[in-house]
Amino acid sequence: MNRSGLGLAQFLTRRQLLTTIGLGVGATAALRLWRGQGQQEGQQLLYVKGQVPQAWLQRLPKAWTAQPRPGMEHLVADLKSEAVDLAMVGEAWLPQLRAQLQPLGSPELIQPLLKAARDPAVLGGTIDAPMAFPWAFGSWVMVFRNQPDWAERGRQEGWSLLAAAALQDAWILPASPRVVIALTLQSLGRSPNTTNLSLVPGLAARLAAVVRRARAFDSRHALTRLVNGYGSAAVVPSWTVIPQLLRDQRLVAVRPAISPPLLGWQVLVRPRRAAPIPKPWLQASTKGGILNNLLQAGFCPPLPMEDLQPRLAQQPSAPLLHPGDKPMAQAETLQPLSPEESLRYQQVWDEVVGEQRGV
Repeated sequence: MNRSGLGLAQFLTRRQLLTTIGLGVGATAALRLWRGQGQQEGQQLLYVKGQVPQAWLQRLPKAWTAQPRPGMEHLVADLKSEAVDLAMVGEAWLPQLRAQLQPLGSPELIQPLLKAARDPAVLGGTIDAPMAFPWAFGSWVMVFRNQPDWAERGRQEGWSLLAAAALQDAWILPASPRVVIALTLQSLGRSPNTTNLSLVPGLAARLAAVVRRARAFDSRHALTRLVNGYGSAAVVPSWTVIPQLLRDQRLVAVRPAISPPLLGWQVLVRPRRAAPIPKPWLQASTKGGILNNLLQAGFCPPLPMEDLQPRLAQQPSAPLLHPGDKPMAQAETLQPLSPEESLRYQQVWDEVVGEQRGV
């Protein structure tokens, strides 16, 4: 190679070598300064306030800072504009965020998890190339305030109770047409991931009845509205209500047993230019006191039942946290829709809502 390529290094003077090293050190310092300014202090993890137990966040390595955001919309906006190393989001946001994410790496973290957690809709990819780590799951449940008879009907009738005439103007439903349609499909004995809605007999009439019974559509403050007397029943993710059940004896939560659980997920994602994942911290969520904290807060890691049972057995809301092995084997997660499927869903929703408003 003589004096070209790698051979050039043999002919640098001591001064040139020191200068080269100095430039490299300066560039590294500049990069650290840039990251520090963009991330405040060290590495930054974003999460939605109230959706991660503080005991777990406090176990983050010293180089990390956990930054709360008031809602998922705020978090997603910051994820797109700031230098963030990790973020906790709902799995439904993965398709929208994909361009901002890099592969999670560490597929070995996924191997111990339940089959339901290996769904591409949850991982944002395959088990060999995951874009997200599913650290907890929950399911959609009905919550009733001072209505024990309705709670019992919910257990027996399932999601068809959303259309019951006796509950006119009673329900606070999710502000997601996709979720409302999915639960309506389940009330008719169909998969919540049915895409050809025109082939489901009675869907339009059942969905119209569900919309008529709704007092409000609110995903963020549904439980607060319910507790304050605005409506008598709500549909929320289980992790929203589990911490409230011991504090408010007026509330009863029911997951219909006649339909497979409809799951929602909390996942960890890694934006581009992010720092490596703190694996020991992540693994701490599956054992000991941190696992207990997660369960108390309503979040269940997707582990085999034998791994969860000792801690799960201590939780008063254990049936809501984990439906059991057989129901979990049948559980479903909402799959991403193609643009054409999204349009069909929106058209069905607009037609029903328009009819209710006399449009």
